[in-house]
Amino acid sequence: MKKNLLTALLSVLAVCLLLFFIIQCGLYAEQNTALAEKNEALSSALADREQAIDARDQTITEKTQEAGKLRAQLTEGASIKERETETGFVKKGSVYLIDKVSQLQRLQSLIENDRDIEPGVPAAAASYRLRNDLVIDHYDYGVLSLGTEENPFYGSFDGDGHSLEGAFPLMDGEDVPESLFCADKTAKIENLHIVNQMSHYYELGELSDCEDLKKHLPGCAGHRVSAEVSSWDLDVREVAEALRAYWERNEKKDGACVSMVYNPKSDSGWNPPADLEKYIPDLHTALTTLAGAEYTRIIEDTMAEETGYLCFVRLERIDGLTCCIFETGRPDEYYGVSENYYIITEGSWEGKEAARQCLSIPYTSGNFWSIGTCPYFRPEPVDLNFDGKQDLLIHEGGSGGTGGSWSHYHAVVWKEDGSQFAYYPSFPAYCVSLEFDRQRVVNHYRSGASYECVEVYGVVNGEYTCTRKLVLQSKLQGDEYVEELLYYEMGELVETHALSGDWYEKVDLYPDMNYWSKG
Repeated sequence: MKKNLLTALLSVLAVCLLLFFIIQCGLYAEQNTALAEKNEALSSALADREQAIDARDQTITEKTQEAGKLRAQLTEGASIKERETETGFVKKGSVYLIDKVSQLQRLQSLIENDRDIEPGVPAAAASYRLRNDLVIDHYDYGVLSLGTEENPFYGSFDGDGHSLEGAFPLMDGEDVPESLFCADKTAKIENLHIVNQMSHYYELGELSDCEDLKKHLPGCAGHRVSAEVSSWDLDVREVAEALRAYWERNEKKDGACVSMVYNPKSDSGWNPPADLEKYIPDLHTALTTLAGAEYTRIIEDTMAEETGYLCFVRLERIDGLTCCIFETGRPDEYYGVSENYYIITEGSWEGKEAARQCLSIPYTSGNFWSIGTCPYFRPEPVDLNFDGKQDLLIHEGGSGGTGGSWSHYHAVVWKEDGSQFAYYPSFPAYCVSLEFDRQRVVNHYRSGASYECVEVYGVVNGEYTCTRKLVLQSKLQGDEYVEELLYYEMGELVETHALSGDWYEKVDLYPDMNYWSKG
């Protein structure tokens, strides 16, 4: 009995142990599965982390390489310094930089004459880069073309995304680089935008019918409108009213300009009819209508001290400044009888209010471009005395003779302390080249076959002064003439050169004063 009970107990115990073992095995398997899943998750996270670290290391490596390249470029760029050449160009590395129209004018001369921009570097073969948008006024610079049939341009010209605007003859009205360059097929011209005004300039010219004026004016938006009234029978008041309406629509736009001159002709040329005086009241009313009521009061006060009558009015907007130029004279005398003309200015200038004022400007001696020349008498904003403030340079046209040809200028400077302008008489009235980028202007003239002169003017103590001068003269020695070149600084003779007769010898001695073919 006891034996059977013990056996039963042992059996129960065995069953319990077996159940306990089975349960423990299940728990172990479950724990093992959980640990395996956790281990797999940790392994995946570790792999992602390692991948992220690798990606970060790759990014750091790439950025380090880029930084190294940038440092190398900056170091290389810093080592290439800009310098000015003797011919007035700024050079960086092997590239000549173009900042001003006067530099293009010099480049044109160098290429035309097959000259070097630097010793051993032909101007036609060099590399150039434009650094500003430039407007080339054909009244001042003439027709600009880089290269000729005999001496084409075969270098490179990088516009760097900038534009050149002007009157370029090679492709009339075409806005393509070929309209500026006469280039060889090997030339490289890129990144340059041309605005060719050959077919865009709009001057109404000689009017004989106001209906023709009214028909054309709506299409003149953005143009400078110049009208020359040439008929004795034209209703000049109607013309003036149409022009005034055009001005009032555009007067707040920078560059807006309208002008009118009364210059009637008869069959015999400039001779007026016998009853000329009957036209004068209408003429006066027409031109004062164009000027407007406020300026008419100034004009009439000025004319009280003048002989003759009002012949010309020009209105122009320059930045925030309105300019009104007018002159008196006689429309039957083409060369004029006045000794001066007048400019009214008002508006804003250099960030200040410019008080309304009227300045008297004398004509340059020998200036035949007065009455009847609408395109001239144009003010241009320029820092004339290099004090960091914009002034007004007035372009008056030009003249010529056996000694050469010149452009005529007068100037007014901005007086910030008084918020007004003042006439600047020291500015040279006759120039062949304006080089404000070099803080100078240049003149050139001849006297007969034995004397020729190049003068360079710069600002000294606030006034324009002849700082450098070259004189080429022929002297009789024995039975023959010999040439010598005299170089002056501030009026003092510095050096004399005996020339052998080679034309380029005087150019090579002073390349930055090579203006012998100008004027």
